[in-house]
Parts: sequence; structure tokens; C-alpha cells
Amino acid sequence: MTSTQIIILDKRPYKESALLVSGISPDCGKLSLVIDRAQSINSKGEFSGVDLFREFDVSFNDEVNGTLFTARSVELTGVFDALSDNLRHFKMAGKIGHFLLKNMADGVPVPFTYDAVRSVLSHLCGDIAPEWTLEQCAVVIKMVFLYENGMLPEQQGRQQEFIEALVSAGVECGELPQAPNEYYASLNNWLNSIITYNHLER
Repeated sequence: MTSTQIIILDKRPYKESALLVSGISPDCGKLSLVIDRAQSINSKGEFSGVDLFREFDVSFNDEVNGTLFTARSVELTGVFDALSDNLRHFKMAGKIGHFLLKNMADGVPVPFTYDAVRSVLSHLCGDIAPEWTLEQCAVVIKMVFLYENGMLPEQQGRQQEFIEALVSAGVECGELPQAPNEYYASLNNWLNSIITYNHLER
């Protein structure tokens, strides 16, 4: 039995009252789970509240071969429901989810990326000031994901210091290194070129 956390990035109906959810786990990378009775609420409220951009502690039997598991326990630990108050922010969260689910590997831990997702979603919900711009949110996710997976080319001097500071801020939900918006825009374009070079999907 494996126990871990998951932030749900995609969900869809699966048989009767079950849901098939996919998301990011710090220990398992991309994680896909069938959650029985998630579309119904029983007298104890078991498995209720399963929705997009919510965080759960989950356990599942990992002795079964494959990449789809059945959840044995599900406990809500965090919500980012305020995303729905701002359409642009909700769409950005959706783009982040799409990027990660297309490019994460099953079973490969991504603790840095997981923490960065929590940081970005918190900023998109307006929970933390100063709020990151949408472009900064995109840069943080791409930078941390590429950094953690060893896909960033080595830089020198101040450029490397900036990257290290940005990754640290993303993981720890700290203050981003100061730079003009134009610099973050050029940084986003640079990261996109690396994503293309590594045959990742955006």
C-alpha cells in the first residue's frame, strides 16, 4: 500500500458513480486513480469533494501492474477553489495541468514541481501577496519542472544565480527575483524553446 499526496489536475466520470482522476504527486509524479463513489455522497461523506485543483492525502494498492490504481482512502487536505472566481486564472491553472500531465512520467518523484504547483495555485487564488503575474506563474512551473528533470542548460554567473533564486522561490513560495516584465517574457520564450528542443508538449 502506497500513501502520498495528489493535486488533481484532470477528472472524468468512470463507470457508475466513480471518477477517474489524474494529477501530480510528489512521490509518484503523474498519478492516475479510480475513486469509487466519488460522484455520490454517502451518509459519512466518504470520497465526497473530489474536484479539480484540490489536494488530497491518498492511499492505494501498488502491487497491481500498470499505471491506473484504485484509491483505498482519500482525505481532503487543501483547496484552490478561488480559481473559479477569475476565468483567466482558472484557464492558466488548466494550462499548467495540461503541461504537467502531458510531460510527467508515471512513478518518477517530482517533489520540487509539486511544491511549485502549490505555490502557483496559491498565487492564482490571490492567497499570497504580492501576486505573481500569469507570465511569472508560467515561468515558475516550466523552470522548476525543467530544472528538476535535468533539462536546463548550464548557465554562468548572474544568470545561474537568477535561475537558482527563481526555482527556490517557486518551491518555497517565496518572493521571486526582481526583474522587468520584459525579462520574464524573454525567459518564458527561452523556456519554450527548451521545451520544444526536448520534444515536450506545451
